[in-house]
Amino acid sequence: MFEYRHGPRTLSTCNLLGVTFLLVIVAGSYNVSADLSSEFVKGKICIGTNGRLSVPSNKQHHYRNLRDRYTNCTYVDGNLEITWLQNETFDLSFLQYIREVTGYVLISHVDVKKVVLPRLQIIRGRTLFKLTIHDTEFALFVTMCQMQNLEMPALRDILNGSVGIYNNYNLCHIQKINWEEIITGPSATYSYVYNFTSPERACPPCDKSCEQGCWGEGPENCQKYSKTNCSPQCWQGRCFGPNPRECCHLFCAGGCTGPKQSDCIACKNFFDDGVCTQECPPMQKYNPTTYSWEANPDGKYAYGATCVRRCPEHLLKDNGACVRSCPPKKKALNGECVPCDGPCPKTCKGVEKVHSGNIDSFKDCTIIEGSITILDQSFQGFQHVYSNFSFGKRYEKMHPDKLEVFSTLKEITGFLNIQGDHKDFENLSYFRNLEVIGGRTLTEYFASLYVVKTSLVSFGLSSLKKIYSGSIAILENKNLCYAQSINWTRIKKSSEHESLLSNNRNESECIKDGLICDEQCSDEGCWGPGPAQCLSCKNFILGNDCIQDCTAPGIYRADEKTCKVCHEECDGSCTGPNAEHCKKCKHARDGPYCVPECPSSKYYDNGLCKSCHENCVGGCDGPENNIGPNGCHSCDKAIINGNCLQKKEPCPDGYYYEWVSPQEQGPLKPLAGKAVCRKCHSRCKKCTGYGFHEHVCQECTKYKRGEQCEDECPADHFTDADTQLCIPCYSECRGCFGPGPNQCYKCRNYKIYIDGDTDGNTTSFNCTETCTPEYPHKIFNPDSEPYCSLETVGLVENELQPAILAGVAIFALVFLIIAAIIMYFWRVRAKAKENTVKMTMALTGLDDNEPLRPTGVKPNLAKLRIIKEEEMRKGGILGYGAFGNVYKGVWVPEGENVKIPVAIKVLQGNGTGANTSKEFLDEAYIMASVEHPNLLQLLAVCMTSQMMLVTQLMPLGCLLDFVRRFKDKIGSKALLNWCTQIARGMAYLEERRLVHRDLAARNVLVQTPNCVKITDFGLAKLLDINEEQYKAAGGKMPIKWLALECIQHRVFTHKSDVWAFGVTIWEVLTYGGRPYENVPARNVPELLEKGERLPQPAICTIDVYMIMIKCWMLDAESRPSFKELAEDFAKMSRDPGRYLAIKGDKYMRLPSYTLQDEKEMIRNLASAMDGPEALVDADEYLQPKSRAPIPPGLSASSTSGSPPNTPMKACWPNGKPLATDSPTPQNQQNLDRELLRYGANHRNGNISHEPGNSGQHGHYAPANGHCGHIVGTDTTSSRYCSDPLKMIVVRDCDVTDDCFDGEINSAHQQAQVGNLKLDLPLDEDDYLMPSPQLPTNTTQYMDLIGDSKPTEMEPKRVNNGYRKYPEFLTIQGKTSLDNPEYIMSQDEGPLTPQTLGIPTPDLEKVLTNGTFGSQVRQRSSEEESDHEYYNDFDRLERELQPLKPLRKNETTV
Repeated sequence: MFEYRHGPRTLSTCNLLGVTFLLVIVAGSYNVSADLSSEFVKGKICIGTNGRLSVPSNKQHHYRNLRDRYTNCTYVDGNLEITWLQNETFDLSFLQYIREVTGYVLISHVDVKKVVLPRLQIIRGRTLFKLTIHDTEFALFVTMCQMQNLEMPALRDILNGSVGIYNNYNLCHIQKINWEEIITGPSATYSYVYNFTSPERACPPCDKSCEQGCWGEGPENCQKYSKTNCSPQCWQGRCFGPNPRECCHLFCAGGCTGPKQSDCIACKNFFDDGVCTQECPPMQKYNPTTYSWEANPDGKYAYGATCVRRCPEHLLKDNGACVRSCPPKKKALNGECVPCDGPCPKTCKGVEKVHSGNIDSFKDCTIIEGSITILDQSFQGFQHVYSNFSFGKRYEKMHPDKLEVFSTLKEITGFLNIQGDHKDFENLSYFRNLEVIGGRTLTEYFASLYVVKTSLVSFGLSSLKKIYSGSIAILENKNLCYAQSINWTRIKKSSEHESLLSNNRNESECIKDGLICDEQCSDEGCWGPGPAQCLSCKNFILGNDCIQDCTAPGIYRADEKTCKVCHEECDGSCTGPNAEHCKKCKHARDGPYCVPECPSSKYYDNGLCKSCHENCVGGCDGPENNIGPNGCHSCDKAIINGNCLQKKEPCPDGYYYEWVSPQEQGPLKPLAGKAVCRKCHSRCKKCTGYGFHEHVCQECTKYKRGEQCEDECPADHFTDADTQLCIPCYSECRGCFGPGPNQCYKCRNYKIYIDGDTDGNTTSFNCTETCTPEYPHKIFNPDSEPYCSLETVGLVENELQPAILAGVAIFALVFLIIAAIIMYFWRVRAKAKENTVKMTMALTGLDDNEPLRPTGVKPNLAKLRIIKEEEMRKGGILGYGAFGNVYKGVWVPEGENVKIPVAIKVLQGNGTGANTSKEFLDEAYIMASVEHPNLLQLLAVCMTSQMMLVTQLMPLGCLLDFVRRFKDKIGSKALLNWCTQIARGMAYLEERRLVHRDLAARNVLVQTPNCVKITDFGLAKLLDINEEQYKAAGGKMPIKWLALECIQHRVFTHKSDVWAFGVTIWEVLTYGGRPYENVPARNVPELLEKGERLPQPAICTIDVYMIMIKCWMLDAESRPSFKELAEDFAKMSRDPGRYLAIKGDKYMRLPSYTLQDEKEMIRNLASAMDGPEALVDADEYLQPKSRAPIPPGLSASSTSGSPPNTPMKACWPNGKPLATDSPTPQNQQNLDRELLRYGANHRNGNISHEPGNSGQHGHYAPANGHCGHIVGTDTTSSRYCSDPLKMIVVRDCDVTDDCFDGEINSAHQQAQVGNLKLDLPLDEDDYLMPSPQLPTNTTQYMDLIGDSKPTEMEPKRVNNGYRKYPEFLTIQGKTSLDNPEYIMSQDEGPLTPQTLGIPTPDLEKVLTNGTFGSQVRQRSSEEESDHEYYNDFDRLERELQPLKPLRKNETTV
């Protein structure tokens, strides 16, 4: 499984371990100072290893190295690798102190019985372990071990990386661990692999005290939980209990013991003196007094996940962190990384010749130890030849621009030899930063700068200041100018060597071409054109440029000859180099300094940085002392909707203290982890919490009653002015000013006057419930309250009072009895009157005088067939449904000698609860209600102890398996046809207000390769007439097929079915691809919210993919309807090669599948259910077809020239499409009303066929609702339409499926109205054939039997030999006998009367008046206005008269 390295590599590995071990001994151990009482004492920090799975040369030495490395180690900086310990006696107790690993933990090839890491709490996963054969990166990986237990009971968090347990022979308990509790990484997973033939070792159970999993035996090995058992309020982190207020701080990792930052078990980011923090204290802090950054005495360096005051000696300091090496553009200086002054120093060796093979070796070089030589061969390339004349490498050509690598070069210790000639080699600006040529070695003429026979025009050595030794030779350069103008003595420091300048370009020619020094250059010359090439300046120098003066914006005069650029924060001029010297700031001014932005303790105000309020924490946006747009970002303590407070400042009166959870996400998020002062209840002046009970309310605002504060005392209490207490009055008082009976304002019952004066308002009295013996008389005075008296005065209560009250009660009782009797007789009379009216209405033919209130919903004419269990023969299992298993089987109808192959869905025995049975019957109701060629219809229901649904058997299985199996045979035409059919079936469900809820390719069955049917209505829901959506109560849901609103809110609509349709066609067009294959279902909603969608299938054009994208819009109303989708896919199916790009599309053919093949496959599937009965297809049994007889006068010879495929119009005669909810032969007993609707189109013969023709015809109208012809199967070899524009019919060539095909036979059928059967000719669609027109002198009853001969026959023919029947009578007006109970709701054009043997009393009158109303009893205008609808169907049926004797089972009219 893994690659093991042996041989020479082993020695190097051992040496590496040895060197690392010495490093640990010398510098690897470092004691970090920390609070000794804290749990975070790191103790010894050890450097981890990176040996991976390498095999050590000496395993005994390897064990000793590990032991010495990790003894007493608490913190592993790097990876903990425990490998190749194959001696069971090894003692691994030296691992017991390790608390934290910053990298990964690898345990491999360990045979020690038990590996224990008792204190390991956190694995950070900053470096991860990755196998060459696996893409997953692991933070914990255990493989190929024979140990029996791996115990890590303290492990609480793996911050990054996955967990892999691969092929460990005897490892126990590891599968009992809930890894979701431990793994924190966003995309991390847990993988367990066991690939051995022998079974896994039986493990002892966990200790009884363990909640769930364990690491080993004993209570100390129980897994601890701080994540999966938390309240939803702690979703961002961990907790220390299940309650909402028991969340850990967000900086905690692995759990905590309390809510504060100091209560963490481990830190997610940094640990600083016992507290977890987001970052370590910065090394610099801002001084608002001096407006500058100063060293922070409390600053610390970040070392791993710990804040330390000094870095270990083997590490470098860089920007507040301890690092092993300096980052780019910095260099190490005195143990610290400092910015390089220009390119960082890098010394490179010189070469004999620069060429394309070594030019890249000079990248970032600042010093060349040696010389540089550039020859013609450098540019032209050459073949290297060794000294023994053997050939070496061939070096390619090199453009001069490759010399740009020398732009960082500052010094050459040897010489610079330039002898190259190239048309683009015009100057030496590649050496523009070269300052010194040492001349330690010299070339010809003892020269250190040797430029001979080049194509140079100028030098460009603008930074060259010194040539220490050697002469200067500038010879034979025919294009070189400027050489004569340079004062070489200023550069050349050696007086022993001369300057040789000869045979360069004539100076006069250079002047003529303008190749002279800039006017700002001094007399010392220049290196080339422009003010930046001067050796020295005539006036001022700015950087490398010579300028006239220092008056330009953005510069200032530094001294007599130098100008310098202002500070980058200056906007315009300045007086010096620093930020305080700016006359105007570019961004903001902080005191005297210009700064790019204001420090966190200040806010920006019109170009100035102003100090925040002293209570602000984390900055502010204005001067106000509150949290808001013009105040603080946060503060240590704040009053709700008020000001900020200092950290130790108490809450003011009327407020109470409350701590804010660190995971707060609401309005108090700026105060997360801090405190707020909330306002007390309005009844409290001082409180410790919200409420007005004395437990939280220390002082009431107004009054206190009992243990609660009140706004005012109740009426039966009085107020104590000193204590503001509400004290109850005496029980007989109504209002009082004291607690006694003599301190009442009024009495509840009687007064007893103390001094006997009853008139004075100031007379004192006592209140009493009853009069005392001393005052026995009760006095009732209208002008005062009742009182007790010694004498009878005024109105006295006497013995007659009870009698008076009794009389009043008796009178009231008698009155109620009389009223009840009157009501009873009135009700009897009203009922009799109502019955009389009803009888009158019944006698006049009107059954109901109540006006109807129709909902507009069409009646559901579907019939549910109930069969016996004895009629079913169950075979093998086909699959699993929502409520039970699906079996293949045979249905043998009772009393008939046929057997029908069917699929039987059986409700499982353990699922027979009331709710499950209801859902099962709901599915039966929905499946029986649908009637569409692309929807699987219910055949029957078996109501036994195990309820069964019986449907047609689809032998080719589901569409998902079909496209996977025949991927190489399915072309674009078939794919788009299937999409069209699915859309049409769903459009039908949408029209019938049915929400499917589980549309997927697995729920689309294949009847034939050209016809598919939608099934599995187990989750479907029929919406009410006013209901737009359905909210599911619960249960499993197909997440990857559902719209986002279904997943989040369980709301299902037709638009959510559109989303599922998009996923379904994606499955089909990817030949059975799995949606979101590598994404767990729980992560799908998050992906959808981020805007991710399924990718574009390889064969899809952008036109088809855009339709999918429209189906997946988050806004449900933006998604298309199924009608629109059906039209789109029908359009595309007419030109499939334009919309689907499939290699070899024109040569693909669906597997051959005829009707005989289908019957043979069904026969094979039903072979187990042998019997004498004949095998009949479900369609043939339930929907037999018939042919209309040839009318007299039409000979057989007239049909001989008919075409092979006769078009059939699938429409009602009035031109409307055949309604999808019309009754079918399966529902013959409901045809009595529908047959009365049948009329003829008197303008043309819409229904025509050929008796001798065996072509196919449509039994249904097209599902999209159009009225069009249905074309027979195309027999040509082309898979597309030859000319779609010439097709007259609606369906064109886009539906070449079998869903609309039917067999034509010559069986004769009868029409049925109620219990009467009419011996009438029916066509193959079970519609009445038109009858010949009556002559004017015939009887009013039509001859429907055929005994009487018509007086005149005039058969009409058309040119192609099709017959055309005589026209029907067309009666103008709005009434007919088409469903007479709805006669008032007709709003279409003129309807036609029926001629089904129904008498027409006065036909001529009908024709004259132009109405059909005379055939019905005339109603008054009053009746018509009162009764909008009536039911006259029974009377109509009674008027039908028999014309011949009855035959068996038949009544002929």
